[in-house]
Amino acid sequence: MRTYRLEIRLIQVSVGLAFIVLIAGFFGLWGHGGKSPVAAAGTEVTNPVLTPSNPKIVALGDSFTLGYPLDAAHSWTQRAADLLKVPVINKGKGHQTTKDLLARFDTDVVAEKPGRVIIFAGIGDATQGVDLKEVQTNIEAMVEKAKSNHIIPILALPINYPKVQKSIKETRDWELTYAQKETIQTLDFSSVLFDAKGNYLSGLSPDGQYPNAKGYEAMGNYVAQVLK
Repeated sequence: MRTYRLEIRLIQVSVGLAFIVLIAGFFGLWGHGGKSPVAAAGTEVTNPVLTPSNPKIVALGDSFTLGYPLDAAHSWTQRAADLLKVPVINKGKGHQTTKDLLARFDTDVVAEKPGRVIIFAGIGDATQGVDLKEVQTNIEAMVEKAKSNHIIPILALPINYPKVQKSIKETRDWELTYAQKETIQTLDFSSVLFDAKGNYLSGLSPDGQYPNAKGYEAMGNYVAQVLK
């Protein structure tokens, strides 16, 4: 009789423990160590979906943002604005380095009070022989200015340009590493402009240096697709 009662008690305890395990598993208490399921799986979110304070976007850059050799009306910023149905303010100027962009960041970006800023820099630095360390310092300063003013920074990677490919690649590699570290979204126009060898796709450039109207249209389509 005692043996029978003991067996019954053991069965009851086993059932109770099984019930506890079931409840704990249902509420996700097992196996996460205080981390989210994403963290437990080792997934890194490098480009989070953040909510801007307002829909306005400022595009800060050099002649590639301005739309040279055309004009702002045929730039990628205008194409993106038309597709996104939001203001995309073109703050591109010719012959600009990251030092120049940083110098006018307050007046051309902060004063506009946008929700996001696209920083398209690095090509001017490469053509003018600016040291990579200076480029890094200037980009980091612009990102910090944006964040301190509640503006979401987006980094557009510099694209290929004749005779300075090595410098461009160094800047691109650093920006990608920096963006991943700081969880900053990036744009890569190279994906819609160039082939695997770094040459402009057919019909997108008149001289192998700057995009034409179709090239800038492709850039605008890309921005709208990524930021929609």
